[in-house]
Amino acid sequence: MRIAFIHPRYPFSDGTGATHSATQIVSGLAAVGHNVRVYCPREPDKKAQSSSLELRHLTGNSNHPHTTTRLNKEISARVDEFREFDVVHSYLMGLIPSIGEIGRKTNTSTIVTLNAYGGICAKNDLLYRDEEQCKSKSTKKCLHCIFRSGSNTDRSYAYQTTSQVLSLRLINQGERVRHYIDGYQALSTHVKNTYADFGFDSNKIERIPNILDEKFDVEHKSDFTEPIKLLYVGYLKYSKGADRLLDIISELNKQGNKRFELTIVGDGELRQSIEQERLDRNLTETVKLTGQIPNDELPAIYAEHDIFLYPGRWDEPFGRIFLEAMAAGTPIVTADIASVGEIIGEAGVVTEQSIQGLIDGVLRVSDQKTLKLYSKHTNSQIKKYNQRNIIPIFECLYNKQVDND
Repeated sequence: MRIAFIHPRYPFSDGTGATHSATQIVSGLAAVGHNVRVYCPREPDKKAQSSSLELRHLTGNSNHPHTTTRLNKEISARVDEFREFDVVHSYLMGLIPSIGEIGRKTNTSTIVTLNAYGGICAKNDLLYRDEEQCKSKSTKKCLHCIFRSGSNTDRSYAYQTTSQVLSLRLINQGERVRHYIDGYQALSTHVKNTYADFGFDSNKIERIPNILDEKFDVEHKSDFTEPIKLLYVGYLKYSKGADRLLDIISELNKQGNKRFELTIVGDGELRQSIEQERLDRNLTETVKLTGQIPNDELPAIYAEHDIFLYPGRWDEPFGRIFLEAMAAGTPIVTADIASVGEIIGEAGVVTEQSIQGLIDGVLRVSDQKTLKLYSKHTNSQIKKYNQRNIIPIFECLYNKQVDND
């Protein structure tokens, strides 16, 4: 099959989950014999090109200041080029307007991945004014949210606001042509249902989860004895619940009859305040703050810890961190967000959103016997996310659309 795949940043897989997951899809499709041309907004590494994988640079040939608008203009200008493919698959939700145009003007089957909420929310998080889940959309409401979110004292506020207004314009353009797109990949049931609630045809949306990076499939190293070692990996921001981590570890050591330690891996807007609070509360011996760690070093970090803790507030579209923890045999305690229960199955515990709920979840699993049991469950749960199990689902999605055309 001839596939054009529009990729966030091939072949670089460190950083965002979207970039990594798209690379896993592309490499998997090429490995089973499909001819794949990867279109990249950033200059691709030509060394990654192979007989079944061709790389093209989307230069954004336009003088428009908004990156996604430039890319839409370039994709639309290349409509005739995309006629030669069986499938055009965009991993960039912001390209719904131009992918819709390809669907309207050609017989090529079109697919868009819904890996967050950028197809319906200019802020990509569906958090109205950064405070509550948004349930409906109108241009007036969205503009009010954009201008009232963030801090207008921040130097980046004007840039961010302008970018989000232009993204809203693209979302509105996409609404007029999205019915020409043949199918969508949603990472979870929650993402599928959310897009359906905002007017997308649910019959066109296929749930296909992220693919496991098999370098995280390592032997678990901790022995689940005291001190119980907790781990958080991710951006340090409010929506991820990073501000609650020090309260959780402090209360665990007060309320439990065991000793707990916490490692925080990541960077972000809350890092400085967390570091200061760590000093002020005399938690330097209990809490380790590492900053960002290279992706290749993370598997060992997961494997050395007893529990992966996720205190997030917003509805994660999927969360690759859960796959990474399970692959390393590390049981999970997570707040009940989106489809997390669907993702982890019996490999962990899903708790209510409160700090006490998360504390109770950790205490519930923190004896050695229970931790070993949950660690054992990670082995069976993670198999469904292997590349060899996920790629055939993509092939079925593609074949279905090609046959319909």
